[in-house]
Amino acid sequence: MNIGATGGAGEDAALEMYLQNGFALVERNYQTRYGEIDLIVKNERFLVFAEVKTRTNASWYRGCAAVTSSKKQKIIRSAILFLRENQIKLQPRIDVIEIDGHWFVADGKEQFAVDHLHWYKNAITANDYNGFL
Repeated sequence: MNIGATGGAGEDAALEMYLQNGFALVERNYQTRYGEIDLIVKNERFLVFAEVKTRTNASWYRGCAAVTSSKKQKIIRSAILFLRENQIKLQPRIDVIEIDGHWFVADGKEQFAVDHLHWYKNAITANDYNGFL
């Protein structure tokens, strides 16, 4: 299975987790000149920008290790652009969702199973932002 399919399956799992916790989808794969935000969801209190990192059991490092300082800067800048373009009056928050899973075949179709999901709420804060737009 390719990396894109694994990432998409992880985003599906993360979205399902948010929906089960009372959030609604605002946008998926929001593109800016700085990069992409995987999921934007909201509830009555928060507008959450979620970075989803999915790894298979073949990976030798954790997904959150891929959220480098540079990646944090790109997510923050993209979130700021979204907030400027939209009039949503909720508290913004940036989460990181780390998913470990594996692919298997059932009824002749490849499927992704989540082994572990780690939800890091407010994982990226203003302290991670060192620049201007």
